[in-house]
Amino acid sequence: MAAIDALSCFAEHLPRKPYCTDDLIAGLQIRPLKTALQRAYIQPNGPGMVWVMVYDVDHACIDPQDWWPTWESAGLPAPNMAVMNRRTKRGHLIYLLAAGVCRTELAHLKPLRYIASIERAYTAALDADPGYAGLICKNPFNDRWQVWEIHGNPYTLDEMACHVDLTAKAVSLPSDVSESFGLGRNVTMFHTGRKWAYRAVREYWAPSGLGRWSEAVLERLQALNGEFPQPLPFAEVKATAKSISGWTWRRMTPAGLQDLIERTHTPEQQAERGRKGGLASSNQVEAGMASGQARMLSSEQDRATARFMRAQGMTHQAIAEALGVARRTVTDWLANFGR
Repeated sequence: MAAIDALSCFAEHLPRKPYCTDDLIAGLQIRPLKTALQRAYIQPNGPGMVWVMVYDVDHACIDPQDWWPTWESAGLPAPNMAVMNRRTKRGHLIYLLAAGVCRTELAHLKPLRYIASIERAYTAALDADPGYAGLICKNPFNDRWQVWEIHGNPYTLDEMACHVDLTAKAVSLPSDVSESFGLGRNVTMFHTGRKWAYRAVREYWAPSGLGRWSEAVLERLQALNGEFPQPLPFAEVKATAKSISGWTWRRMTPAGLQDLIERTHTPEQQAERGRKGGLASSNQVEAGMASGQARMLSSEQDRATARFMRAQGMTHQAIAEALGVARRTVTDWLANFGR
């Protein structure tokens, strides 16, 4: 029964029209699921959700002498299936998830970071290929492969995480785009894209600005995607861009920014800042009033944007990079935030 359950669980969340092929060199095709299930390779996850974690093991998954599996040597739980080359025993280890993880919604960034860290840790422990894009895998329904169906119990992320050290430096998610792989690419795209979007959206505030803003975000993310060693499929980039553009457009509004400025810059708060920072001479104030007011408005907008970013969990350094200011400036801006 376990073997049947594993295959059934794998098939349950396959895309309705997945990428598939019998020959990787000939390229991928999009076919109805019934047809795709007959191909040697198939797309295990749709563009929006992760239900299956696949690891590409370039060495024998099982020792041909004593049948000792590589995951036992790595101290990891058994995958649900091992789909292997019949001769070399190299192949894909497939872990099924009890609950899917969204990879194209900004609101779900925390679980995406979690699963990306787990993926990175398992890749290192299994000595799996970090360059594996994860778009397609060996199809366990195809007779070309030797399939070892081990069990049909899907894993929670916590169950997978308890077997690895996610605090280890070696498995921390990189900030460099060129070092991002697997689900880490989705995290990098969200993180880099939203930092830029928090400030850039202000340039598109207009009654008809949403369309132009959506196009600008998509263009930005497409450029970023081109920097990955293995770019994400366009469908994922498009869905991520839609999430970022919609999220920032709804929340980073002129009215909302003005309200934040007013709430954090009352006369009493301004007077306190003046006493701490020292008062400029009246001559200096009068001489620079016109340009000073313009600079002040821009500064207050950046200050409010910084506080919004901080409320979203961004670090001082990340905010400084996004707004193009010194880290010390951000620290000063946020000194009394939340009090």
